Amino acid sequence: MIELRNVTLKYGEKLVLDKVSLAVQDNTIKAVLGPSGVGKSTILKLMLGLIKPNSGQVFVDGLDITSMKEADLYPIRRKMGIVFQGNALFDSMTISQNLSFFLRENLRLPEDEIGRRVAEQIRFAGLEGYEDQLPESLSGGMRKRVAIGRALIFNPKMILFDEPTAGLDPVSSKKILNLIASLKKSNDLGAAFVTHIIDDVFAIADHVAVLYQGKIIFDGETEKLHESDHPFIRSILSDKILEL
Repeated sequence: MIELRNVTLKYGEKLVLDKVSLAVQDNTIKAVLGPSGVGKSTILKLMLGLIKPNSGQVFVDGLDITSMKEADLYPIRRKMGIVFQGNALFDSMTISQNLSFFLRENLRLPEDEIGRRVAEQIRFAGLEGYEDQLPESLSGGMRKRVAIGRALIFNPKMILFDEPTAGLDPVSSKKILNLIASLKKSNDLGAAFVTHIIDDVFAIADHVAVLYQGKIIFDGETEKLHESDHPFIRSILSDKILEL
């Protein structure tokens, strides 16, 4: 579904990604693990075509998006949903309005179809009874579920998550991870998420890539991470959480 081939990216003189290659397959959950500031969120931006690499290629569904113009990227991005770390909800809109906004503005669907899709995501996220609440009245975990519902409402093939459990309590974190896992089981979707929490990776990821000092130092099945003898990987297996 998504592939980075030998991608190098610099911000000024700072080398962020150094010949990074990784792939996210359909109907699998892929994690990108690493400490903050190493370029994990940058990888998501590359996948969406929001930024361009200095060299290398980015493919989505077999199409090279590296040099695509903004107008041509819209149908590509429709194949992917994004859940931002801060959720990016509209504070002045109810939960239902947050879910329906982009359907109404971008797709101009009939109101009955919009209502059907909103109700479907309300049920999937377990938010029945909260349709008319504002985001500020919800817990952090519930706001995250609204953001996931909004990402799903376009019927994408892949969902991208930026630190999905950051700042959440253990109970809310578990609910979010279960919701992500259910995307593959119930919706036949793929997911990619970036995180610094290794327990999240072992909880739901089929495959993991570890990003360290701009390079991928491991990319494979999650359980095989235990077999790595790289000093950084051995240290994070012991510490369970990376330094922020």
